[in-house]
Amino acid sequence: MESEPFVSIVIPTTGNVKFIRGLVESVVKLDYPKDKFELILIGDKPTKLIEKHSEVAVKAGINTIVEYNAVAAGQKRNIGAKKAKGDLIAFTDDDTILREDWIKNSVKHIIENKGYVGVGGPNYTPKEELPFAKAVGRIFGSKFLFSFRYTIGHSKAKEIAHNPTCNYIIKKDIVTEIKFHETLWPGEDAEFDIRVLKAGYKILYAPDVVVWHHRRPRPTAFLKQMFNYGKTRAQVTKMHPSSFDLRYFVFVIAFIVLISLYYLSWKETNLFGERLPLLVPNFLLGSYFSVLGLAGLLVGYQTKRVKQGLYAPLVLFIQHFGFSLGLLFGFLKKT
Repeated sequence: MESEPFVSIVIPTTGNVKFIRGLVESVVKLDYPKDKFELILIGDKPTKLIEKHSEVAVKAGINTIVEYNAVAAGQKRNIGAKKAKGDLIAFTDDDTILREDWIKNSVKHIIENKGYVGVGGPNYTPKEELPFAKAVGRIFGSKFLFSFRYTIGHSKAKEIAHNPTCNYIIKKDIVTEIKFHETLWPGEDAEFDIRVLKAGYKILYAPDVVVWHHRRPRPTAFLKQMFNYGKTRAQVTKMHPSSFDLRYFVFVIAFIVLISLYYLSWKETNLFGERLPLLVPNFLLGSYFSVLGLAGLLVGYQTKRVKQGLYAPLVLFIQHFGFSLGLLFGFLKKT
């Protein structure tokens, strides 16, 4: 690359996430000239983790800026963008590990694709994760069930509607123009991209722009995460009605139908002149849990790990239940 653009890596953090060590170590190892990028950490307040690992970056020759402001992640990103010297801002989270060519490949795609203002890529699960977290990553990586951003089956860059900010490199002037929502969390990155697209810009997904992203290691933490995702998805939909997507409501609709069928069977209500057999809702419920079981068998077969196979049905159920519960809460909550 003849002339590398200057890149500002902006990371919002609470300052209490132990994974920040691995993140900073991966920043130090980036295959990009150290005089061509900077690290900007925006924390809530000074912590030993921030102080220790920002010093690691400084000793490695990386220009490092640390700011403190106890605000939501979106506002922290806006603060970081304002501080940034680079024409490109590389957003990631404090629980990621960056592949060595992360910046280099991002810059390459932005230079080669003039009509696009930003690029992101897959976020995979680190090998050292606990079995439950690995099961979460495996379910997220299913081409049948989830977004391709978690998979490796796409060899070429392609246009996309959303890049999560755990892996998102974008032109600074776009962030300055659009800005992140300052109180919405999580989901502020999805809301940001809705407005980016509405403004007429295009963003890119590239399979070689890679980070590893730690997953929630326990069922309760994962349930809370999925509830928050559902809640903010509802808020974003209310803010931007055109972003409504029926697939987010599939589990809610299925649950309402199932409960209605059980009610009709319990009340012995005639349906088209006949009583609805209890077998009907039981069959549908059994089919659902059978699908969960098959997912577990598939994950176990793919990974050759019994624990991941056993956890996979639980992961799927928590995702469906937690997200849907949050979705309903978000729509019912007064704004």
